[in-house]
Amino acid sequence: MVAIMKTSNNTNEINIARQAFIEMLSDECTSVTGVGVYAYLAPMDINHLFKDYLHQTLSIRIFVKRYVKSTII
Repeated sequence: MVAIMKTSNNTNEINIARQAFIEMLSDECTSVTGVGVYAYLAPMDINHLFKDYLHQTLSIRIFVKRYVKSTII
């Protein structure tokens, strides 16, 4: 039962982090280009980008700013 609760809590934390990541990515794209992130990336691409973010130590803000600056602009 404890393992199920830990898995559920971990999944919930990942979902909250994913939502924050997508919102920040969309906000950054909109502020820099005038259109949202979905004009540039498909949902599957955003999910892959989120997984890349999870494997590094930068904050969401820094990761997103660097990505938009280096890839989208």
